[in-house]
Amino acid sequence: MKTIIALGTALLLMGSAFAQDGMGSGAGYKHMFEFNADSVLRGIFSFDKSKTPGNDADNDTQLDLRLNYAYALPEMPRIQLGGRVNYLKDTNTAGDIENYGFQVGGIWNNTADLQNSMYASLYLGMLWNRVYGSAAGNTMDEVLQSTLAVGKRFSMDRWGIKHLTYTPEIALQNQNSTNGGNLEYSQSIQFRFLQFAVFF
Repeated sequence: MKTIIALGTALLLMGSAFAQDGMGSGAGYKHMFEFNADSVLRGIFSFDKSKTPGNDADNDTQLDLRLNYAYALPEMPRIQLGGRVNYLKDTNTAGDIENYGFQVGGIWNNTADLQNSMYASLYLGMLWNRVYGSAAGNTMDEVLQSTLAVGKRFSMDRWGIKHLTYTPEIALQNQNSTNGGNLEYSQSIQFRFLQFAVFF
């Protein structure tokens, strides 16, 4: 948990530091690091607890982390290619849960000013869902995951933070098991309201 707080603090400090150096123009940034605070807050401020046989009661969500990096192509500045990592450590009535995955994909922006652009993204990748504990035994699902999202970025330059943007989005996520595990398939719509990105 301390690591997540440190990551969030570092993100804000990076934005503040970049605001002082006056680097680049709004349409000239190539690199983007995106950080989903919705998931982090859910892990830090989880007041739900679950008890499984043979184990002490524990917080339901212990760690939920989503990080994304994307690079804008010099020849096509409205196109970004990137990768995303996901990690979840959770507890429910079946036992302890540990999910980790990686996706690659692309983002199309409606303007070369990436800090103020509307965008659509598509990411594809694998997710490994592990459930372990006395109630469930040990199971592992290999899941093919796709995420289609639309959103809008808002530059925080008006508050003196030139490289930090607020990036709310709505995402449709599909998951399909590839090994016949506990999960066959799932679909979900996610509203990611506390999402931020640093450009440089």
